[in-house]
Amino acid sequence: MREDLRELVGALSKVYITHRKCFLQQSQKYGLYVGQPQVLNYVICHPGCTQNDIASALGVSAASIAFSTKRLQNAGFLQKQVNSLNMRCNRLYVTPEGHEILEKFGKGFDEMNTVMFSGFTDEELKQLEEFAKRVNDNLDNFMKEEKTS
Repeated sequence: MREDLRELVGALSKVYITHRKCFLQQSQKYGLYVGQPQVLNYVICHPGCTQNDIASALGVSAASIAFSTKRLQNAGFLQKQVNSLNMRCNRLYVTPEGHEILEKFGKGFDEMNTVMFSGFTDEELKQLEEFAKRVNDNLDNFMKEEKTS
């Protein structure tokens, strides 16, 4: 591999790691654990969904979602309602406290992203977005080719 590409991949990896650290810091600030903001957001957009719905949509295990939803319930951010037609099927809903904490988290996350891209012009941001999409498309194609070979 070309040395300049290694340095670029290293820089992109460092951005990812730093962004993840900031994200975790924001999550902890509001008493949320890894993955919980995504779970809350999914349930807000899909009220009455099941744990299996969330696991499938987020691409994680049902056990992981069960653990997250239990923590969110204990924190008062999520509630389960038993489906009267199927006692083993629980429907999930975000509580008013869950809506409030996700709104606060979202504002903090938006602030973090604003800081991350400060000093960039609109044109540079558009170019960066196009480059990121192209890199992602290249990786998607690479994975598809690897599966077929």
